Amino acid sequence: MRIREIFSLISFLVLAFSTLPLAEVMAQPKEIVLGTALPLTGGQSREGGYFKKGYELAVKEINDGGGIPIKEYGKNIPIKLIIYDDKSDNTTSVQLYEKLVTQDKVNALLGGYGTPLITAHTIVAEKYRVPYLNGGGATAAIYQRNMKYVFGILASIEKLAHTLMDWVSAQQDAGHLKKPLKISVMGENTSHGKEFRQGVLDKSKAAPARFQIVMDEPFELNLKDADPLLQKLKASDADVFLADARLADYTTIHRRYTELRLYHQIVSYGPRGSEKAARDALGEASDYIVSCNWWHKEVPTPAARKFAEKYAQTYHEPAEWFPALAYETVRVMAKAMEMAASLDKSKIRDALAKMDMKDSLVVGGRVWFKPNGQIDNDYVMMQNLPGAKVSLIYPPEVATAKAIVPIPKK
Repeated sequence: MRIREIFSLISFLVLAFSTLPLAEVMAQPKEIVLGTALPLTGGQSREGGYFKKGYELAVKEINDGGGIPIKEYGKNIPIKLIIYDDKSDNTTSVQLYEKLVTQDKVNALLGGYGTPLITAHTIVAEKYRVPYLNGGGATAAIYQRNMKYVFGILASIEKLAHTLMDWVSAQQDAGHLKKPLKISVMGENTSHGKEFRQGVLDKSKAAPARFQIVMDEPFELNLKDADPLLQKLKASDADVFLADARLADYTTIHRRYTELRLYHQIVSYGPRGSEKAARDALGEASDYIVSCNWWHKEVPTPAARKFAEKYAQTYHEPAEWFPALAYETVRVMAKAMEMAASLDKSKIRDALAKMDMKDSLVVGGRVWFKPNGQIDNDYVMMQNLPGAKVSLIYPPEVATAKAIVPIPKK
């Protein structure tokens, strides 16, 4: 039998036992490749480690269930997850995302953690038109660059500030705080901090009968001495102190704030204060701080409760928002691939743009994206209590207790 006849016979047999064309049968993928670069060492290693755990937990869960159903191939396909360490370095992060696309041939990209890193490496996703989804970058500046392949499931820092100010307004209306209220605001000199400060200023300008800004001050990252800032804060004679700071600067500022025996009726460091690391760093000094965040393990929904239990069982530690949003990032990307019914990158991108996922563990239970690619869901506000406890205080549908306002003097 000639070679041509043998080949014809093989082709006939393959086609006879397959509902797909021969080319598609031969091209059937064995796995779906998702890739990310996380800060597993360096300044953001704690957060990067959390994201790694969240990603791995979600991938294991999906693979244990058989993989992602892709209609184009008529089967479920398991995920292969590639994680690199970008060492908390922007240049390294960009290089690793280039490697993921050009060498590892990923089907889609998962995000890293932190505004500077994400701002840098998202350029790669857009350049190569690879769908990218992250749960670690909230600054609106990431999504204001007219990118079509970049999506994120953290609501903006501006919305965080607006949520915080709306809650303060509710406390005024309840008679716990006076009108107008003198507010001092400070924030790190980054897009993150600027967005927070601007959100507070915008709300204040819109309601002058409620709010009077008596201090608006930026500060550089990695503060060594918080005294100059806190002396300005003391001189401002504010009723409320609102700040935006990363964990290290939060610790530096609030430790010195406590030592100087300063007092305000409300103290908030934006998203900081409720994390275990923040409580461990300051102990009782962190009591009664109010924070505004993307998720908490006590959000009273089945999805949040299920994840919190699963995470604790797997890693023997309480779930925080970092792994929760990483976990949900994988689930949303998997949902987009299922919706696309294909591994074609443009179809996955279009599915993300049309996403409306219910029963999510994010606050509000729904994942959907604005035209710029960023989610617009709610925040949860919480207040630290003595004994390392916390209560959810806002919005009303997730609140577990009433806020203690004004906070007690120590």
